[in-house]
Amino acid sequence: MRWFTAILIGALIAFVLPLAFGGLGGPWRESWAGVGTIAPIPNNPGLLFSIPAFLIASFGLRMFFNWHSGG
Repeated sequence: MRWFTAILIGALIAFVLPLAFGGLGGPWRESWAGVGTIAPIPNNPGLLFSIPAFLIASFGLRMFFNWHSGG
């Protein structure tokens, strides 16, 4: 897996995961998982981006698929 693909999938996960757990008013923001979660567009009622989820998913996908493909 190339870095571009890993970053793209990581960004999708970083947007979808907080929204799946309730957005701004949900349990994601009020638990330990909300640390590092930002609202990238001011005055937006629910769009969130989780920086830790982005980094972990991008790096993890890249490392896993590089190891899995033997390269």
